Amino acid sequence: MDSEDNITRRRALVAGGATVAFGGGVAYLATRSGSGGREYVPSSFATNDSTTGYGVELAGRPVAGDSDAQVDIYYWTDYLCPFCKRFETETLPKIGANYIDDGTVRLVSLLYPNIGEYSMPAAVWSRCVWRQVADDDPSVFWNWHGAAFEAQSESGDDWANEETFDRITRQTDGVSVDAVRDCRETRSDAMRETVSVDVDTARSSDIQGTPGFVLYNRKSDTAGKMVGAHPYETFSKAIDRVRDA
Repeated sequence: MDSEDNITRRRALVAGGATVAFGGGVAYLATRSGSGGREYVPSSFATNDSTTGYGVELAGRPVAGDSDAQVDIYYWTDYLCPFCKRFETETLPKIGANYIDDGTVRLVSLLYPNIGEYSMPAAVWSRCVWRQVADDDPSVFWNWHGAAFEAQSESGDDWANEETFDRITRQTDGVSVDAVRDCRETRSDAMRETVSVDVDTARSSDIQGTPGFVLYNRKSDTAGKMVGAHPYETFSKAIDRVRDA
């Protein structure tokens, strides 16, 4: 276990092999071949509008799992990111079944638009959908979220546009496309500001791309970071290590 890392003011644990430096960037350990599973829909949802001990704002962000879970996973994503889709379909469902649904992990979904021109508009769609459904049925958001990744094309980011996200929103039961449109028209600046806060928090932890993760033990104030669409086994070891730190 490292005694100190570059996560400010906290004992940091970088999960072994999880973050791989390569020419100043990150060597992603997963391939870009087609996804092999279904997107995860949580069975429980934490309600908390505070700021975590790590400094992550929870208000207006989707939070899955038990409010009292020992380990937080802060997950930064971009709907245009192919590695995020890989994580969503192959790894997150197993994390959900084995750690989130049993109360061990609380997952906070954060945004880091960095892939293409439509990354920020897609992030605003996401925040507006969450704003509409959070109080009544949070699972609706996760259905929308999964559908957005399912729509992702393997041939670049030309698929991401107003028409596509309008269709995804219309086809998601429990979402009013008119309410989401109104949010995008009247609250776009506020939604973008929340996204900017997410990005600033990621950068303060030296996360420069997606998918990016900080695993944080809320009891021991110990954290570690991961970057990339790593397999479930890597995440499981990292979660266990942070939980036991």
